[in-house]
Amino acid sequence: MARRASLWRVKRRRALPALLLVLTSSVAMVFGLLLPVLELRRGLTDQRYSVLTGIADLAQGGNLLLALIVFAFSVVFPIAKLASLCTALFGELEREHRQEVLRRLELLGRWSMLDVFVIAVLVGSVQLGVLSEGRALPGIYVFGAAILLSMVSTVAVHGLSARAAQEPGDLGPVRHKSDRWRSAAAVALFLVGLCLPLMQVEKWVFWGNQYAVLAATWRMASAGQVPLAAAVLLFVVVRPALRLIGLCWLQWGRPAPGAARAVLLVDQWAMLDVFGLALLIVAVKIGDIAAVQARPGLWVLLAAVCLSAYDSWKLQRAAAGAPA
Repeated sequence: MARRASLWRVKRRRALPALLLVLTSSVAMVFGLLLPVLELRRGLTDQRYSVLTGIADLAQGGNLLLALIVFAFSVVFPIAKLASLCTALFGELEREHRQEVLRRLELLGRWSMLDVFVIAVLVGSVQLGVLSEGRALPGIYVFGAAILLSMVSTVAVHGLSARAAQEPGDLGPVRHKSDRWRSAAAVALFLVGLCLPLMQVEKWVFWGNQYAVLAATWRMASAGQVPLAAAVLLFVVVRPALRLIGLCWLQWGRPAPGAARAVLLVDQWAMLDVFGLALLIVAVKIGDIAAVQARPGLWVLLAAVCLSAYDSWKLQRAAAGAPA
């Protein structure tokens, strides 16, 4: 029978930094949910939203499904994740059970960043002169810091538990021709999608603004929203690019031992799929402010998201030893 043990009881000194990370993340999460994260100016009126009031606004506007999605990923899951981390630290669990829970938390943890990207897209797209303007408030940085701290906490607790865990293996046996060309197509679509406009936001015939990832990120940084722009650049541009390049390297090149593990690590922090859902939520959210039209870049980027997600799924299965 497998032995049950508490990480805190067995490795108290080594577990102390992980516990401090979990506690800090919990405090930041409370403030991040309650503090205003966004200010929308519509004409002469200003309205501030916190994560919770933004969800309520979606529900009151008739978008109940989107409200439930944001509530699940931005409220329920982060809180459940922190509770699970405390259970992994203090609970008398079998090591294999604890590792499985932590692996799932690492895989799903990036979806907690959904609200951060919703704010980023809103700030980057709703800039219609005197008619409408979006501005990020300090609460979004507190909330984003809480999510990142919880992700680092998961890695720290997993590191305590996984001393003898099986390392991801080489992905050589799953390198088929279709996998290679699919990975190359995902890279090409991703690069094109970053540059093309994703959507057009218009108010009457005199005011309009196109949203493209790179251009909007530059505008945010120029307007003083540097941390938010940096988050988009890192998790929506740099990390996905590294993941896609890594997948191509695994498929086309001669990767060194441990290469799959490095790509898996990047894969956990690349959030292009989360960003794709954020675009949909924003398109619905600002429908009462201005007319929103999809542009070719949106479909190109969503195609890259789908191909990338499928490659990610195959990578996870190959690393776990499942048949391709």
